[in-house]
Amino acid sequence: MYHLVNFKTKERVFPKSLVFTGKDAPWEVVMDLETIKTKIHLDYFKDAPPCLAKYLPLLPIKDHTQFVSLRESATPLVKSKNLGKQLGIDLYFKMESNNPTGSFKDRGSAVDISVAKEMKANGIVLASTGNMAASCSCYAAAAKIPCFVFVPEGVPMAKLAQVIAFGGRIVQVKGSYNDAARLAEAIAEKMGFFLAGDYAFRVEGQKTAAFELMDQLFLKEPDMVVVPIGCGTNIAAYAKGFNEYCQLGLMTKMPQIFGVQAEGASAVVNSFKDRRSTVDAVEGVNTVASAIAISMPIDGIKALDAIYSTNGQAVAVSDKEILQAQYLLSTEEGLFVESASAATLAALMKMASQNELKGKKIVCILTGDGLKDPSVILKVAIKPPTIYPEEKEFVSLYEEGFFNNKSVVFINKDTSQFEI
Repeated sequence: MYHLVNFKTKERVFPKSLVFTGKDAPWEVVMDLETIKTKIHLDYFKDAPPCLAKYLPLLPIKDHTQFVSLRESATPLVKSKNLGKQLGIDLYFKMESNNPTGSFKDRGSAVDISVAKEMKANGIVLASTGNMAASCSCYAAAAKIPCFVFVPEGVPMAKLAQVIAFGGRIVQVKGSYNDAARLAEAIAEKMGFFLAGDYAFRVEGQKTAAFELMDQLFLKEPDMVVVPIGCGTNIAAYAKGFNEYCQLGLMTKMPQIFGVQAEGASAVVNSFKDRRSTVDAVEGVNTVASAIAISMPIDGIKALDAIYSTNGQAVAVSDKEILQAQYLLSTEEGLFVESASAATLAALMKMASQNELKGKKIVCILTGDGLKDPSVILKVAIKPPTIYPEEKEFVSLYEEGFFNNKSVVFINKDTSQFEI
């Protein structure tokens, strides 16, 4: 039904532990699509509504009855009410924040933990900046498998609270995400745990978002799909999902895939600018978007391949642009997402100013809920007024135009950079 290959050389690999990645290059699951075609009725498949059960034949799960699911999938595809018109594009938002733990990670965790369960792993270990930790802890709890999470110091407490609630065992690591990832891999090999995270099987779960997106658009391809890049796994998953739908005859062309990073963590963008196929680590990562604050993307070469193969682009945006986009998504569309998600809109706003997008159908992937890290908004919000419980107090504020003034200010080193 499937086999594993080295993503760089395409040679088949044979794992000797529950670690499904190489030392020098990531691995990839190759599904036997020709065999799968013989087991699904494509006409029925086209007409069936998007849901996880529909995509099980396309996942590397041997026993579907043992699949660990919490009804992730079928997240809303929301057509823009205001921003699309302002930018002159046909704009949609894919709300991955509506997954069970509030982020896109749940699709991948469902497959990761299901594979671990099939392989009878006696423990799950992973590194995370927050969303992955919450998601894997949740699914490991559902599967009744112990979960150990390594996180770099400084991860938002809102995300760690979820881990604690789900029974995950947190260990804070002095260092970066990549330091935590190296430690998790070493522990997995030593202890015989399943290494969950941005590796081969997670892509398989996350590619269902691409399937679902196409089904929600009635198999009419968008011109562009814009995805934030942290480790690079999610953008690679969208490319893989679209490609598999093309091979099944459900799509006729691949949409352009655009990847977005923060300027303070732009390893993939740096490679794209030089048209390289390799990625070098960024020193001194610095961005408010904690979910994409990654110095060395584990799946960086997969991310580049997704961009190059679809004639896409890699775009870097500033923290100022991210915060502005986050605020606009809330006030113009009613969508409160975490800062990493808002990076996609920030990139569109930058490109739209150069008249590159007019009339195109574009989907922004919003990967996480704003409640994952509300501290970003709280830090830039102006303190609300305090009044006595008397009508005249409010009326006075209202008539004097207090509420017409700025409500958010982004300040960096005593300099106001952004205000609304």
